[in-house]
Amino acid sequence: MWFKALRIYQARTAQPWNSEKLQEALATRPFRHCSSQEEMTAGWVSPSGTEALVHSQGDHWLLKLKIEEKILPASVVREHLQDKAEEIEATENRKLGRKEKQNLADEIRLDLLPRAFTRSRTLWVWLDGQNHRILMDNTTDKLCEQALNLLREGLGSLPVVPLSTQLPASQVMTHWLDDQPASGVELLDSCELRDPEDDKAVVRIKGQALAGEEIKQHLAAGKRATQLRLNWQDQVTFTLTDALILKSLSYADELLEEAEDVNPDQDPLIALDAEFILMSNTLTALIDQLIALHQGLSDPQLADQ
Repeated sequence: MWFKALRIYQARTAQPWNSEKLQEALATRPFRHCSSQEEMTAGWVSPSGTEALVHSQGDHWLLKLKIEEKILPASVVREHLQDKAEEIEATENRKLGRKEKQNLADEIRLDLLPRAFTRSRTLWVWLDGQNHRILMDNTTDKLCEQALNLLREGLGSLPVVPLSTQLPASQVMTHWLDDQPASGVELLDSCELRDPEDDKAVVRIKGQALAGEEIKQHLAAGKRATQLRLNWQDQVTFTLTDALILKSLSYADELLEEAEDVNPDQDPLIALDAEFILMSNTLTALIDQLIALHQGLSDPQLADQ
């Protein structure tokens, strides 16, 4: 269950979340499979394998969204469309117009959907009631917004915004490369540098020390850090982006072993509890320090909660 990525949303006001309210909200949109004519469905499933749609540990709640999609490649639709269009044009001795072809393509998709294979994926969602944050184990805008919209439908209101700080992440990361990171933060071996005046001017460095002269020359030429691989207190390694997204999270062996040690019988529910507690405590401390290193939240209303 350990999150591999972290997309962070901050509530604009304190949220009255509790297990009962969340369970009721999620129960309005449980997961169901696609019908014969649906291309995609999304809904909530139990994160613990029980009947509960919410798994709680104090003021932290773990949710799980499941998405099912029909696999209908565009190439298959185009092939059927070409065959059908040629058949109609030969029979009626005329060329089909663009709108007719589009309507025909829509009909073909509806005809093929019941026979299409399906695939499913899940998205872990963590609600931090102490800091009024929602955290997603994914970096994809569309998927994260889908989860937020489903939560919003059930709760009736969800005033959250992507995490934003007083200092831009790119400015802070560039400073770390040019000087040195704050205590507890260590530069690793990869980064991405971009020219703010030219989106095509990108330098990606991997597998080498970031304190060398080559990096400083790029910075002197005006490039700014947009991604940076970091180690935090020898507990978590991750790539920080200029959108304050954490990618490719990796946890210290000690943390993983600690979770295993409390569960010698390998009980799935105990494993989930142990992993969620250790992960949430560790990542909360990491996020708090990152926010502090960026001079706090950008919205005073959020900072005063």
